[in-house]
Amino acid sequence: MERVSSWLNEKSMYIGLLAAWIAMCGSLYFSEVRGYVPCTLCWYQRILMYPLAGVIAVGLLRRDWHLPYYVLPISLIGLGVSTYHYLLQKTDIFAGATVCQQGVSCVTQYINWFGFVTIPFLALTAFLIISLMSIIALLNGEPVGEDEEGDPLPRPWLPVAGQIIAVLAIFAALFIAGRQDPLVAAARANSAFPAVTTAGPQMLVTGEVVGDATLERGQRIFLETCAACHGVDGSGVVNLGNQLAGSEFFASHSDQEILAVIREGRDLGDPENTTGLVMPPSGGRP
Repeated sequence: MERVSSWLNEKSMYIGLLAAWIAMCGSLYFSEVRGYVPCTLCWYQRILMYPLAGVIAVGLLRRDWHLPYYVLPISLIGLGVSTYHYLLQKTDIFAGATVCQQGVSCVTQYINWFGFVTIPFLALTAFLIISLMSIIALLNGEPVGEDEEGDPLPRPWLPVAGQIIAVLAIFAALFIAGRQDPLVAAARANSAFPAVTTAGPQMLVTGEVVGDATLERGQRIFLETCAACHGVDGSGVVNLGNQLAGSEFFASHSDQEILAVIREGRDLGDPENTTGLVMPPSGGRP
């Protein structure tokens, strides 16, 4: 036990470095490969996490014993934001919160592993690890810049660079595998929607006549605004958005009524909300 404690005291900031780089690369994987659009709170957490990946690495290379003082305030703020975001997703404590007025709703759960692990939970875990490791380093005066005789210690290029390269290699493999996934590739290329090939103007049920350009624009808006939750082909996304293709709701309501729902969105308290998630007005694009 003493040996483990001693090792943890000496390697605490290296563990923090690993957590920061995994969190940063993981968030990029979710958004750039899986196509999960970050909400406002996700961006706040990225703003706090991404600099830590560089600050911790530089601090370790310089053997700056002030490093925990730089890192701890940022990680604690990030921990607070992540905790708030997770509680927003999983509880009704902040049911009246209005942080995400535009874009993807902050209660959107792209993943829900084991029934409780969401993206904010992963960020919360990373910030918690970094905070705990910073406190341990702070109490033990790590990283040490000099040996017992007062001579400067060599810079730890190998362990710092080794960790970063290992994380980048793993996520590079995940990026390549994800890009080659037919479902992901189809979503990113918007190929799940058939191309608009109609010739001439089309008559809608409202009596309005529209042309190909309008249909293409509508398709593009759907892909940019609605597809993240309802799927690129309108088939819905588990734990996010209902199926739109072949929907009974669409079949039983007029275009004007459907448009009104899109414009108004669906709050958690709406009796017709069947997902338990907030649908922002106009998909977050008022």
